[in-house]
Amino acid sequence: MFPQTSLGGAHGAPRAVQGGGYGPPGGYGPPGNQGPPGPGGYGPPGAGGYGPPGAGGYGPPGPPQDRRKPITGSAETMALHAMTIDPKTGLPRGEKPPASTAAVVALVCGILLCLGPFTGLPAIVAGFMARKAARERPASVGGTNMATAGIVLGVLNLVLSIVGAIVGLLSLL
Repeated sequence: MFPQTSLGGAHGAPRAVQGGGYGPPGGYGPPGNQGPPGPGGYGPPGAGGYGPPGAGGYGPPGPPQDRRKPITGSAETMALHAMTIDPKTGLPRGEKPPASTAAVVALVCGILLCLGPFTGLPAIVAGFMARKAARERPASVGGTNMATAGIVLGVLNLVLSIVGAIVGLLSLL
């Protein structure tokens, strides 16, 4: 596995050493470089190795592609897919669409009770936005229950903040 070199091991026997470490001064050029190393350790430009991608490299990003593959196959395969995929959503039957970002924000802001109205109001607003989006596009937007929980926790957050403020003011009098 390791090359055998005689580096004066115990009793004059060669010992195994692992390659690596620092190379000669000037460094090695990139893969494919045929010229001598330049001042920075790399060969002349255009000699191969590292550089801007040429033809066949990654192109500019295009429009987002539809991630679902077309269903192909025999009649039995088509019938199996027809039974397991919901035609309205394109998702497997019984699977719900992912929760919207607004629903997640509503729930997280509602959970942060310690920050009072600073998170209570955003929880309520984001919750109503998420419920509206889920109602308008039920096939692609989910998270209705998360949004509802965020609204409830946001209202609880505001009520506790108001009660805390009233108790604080009454204790000063």
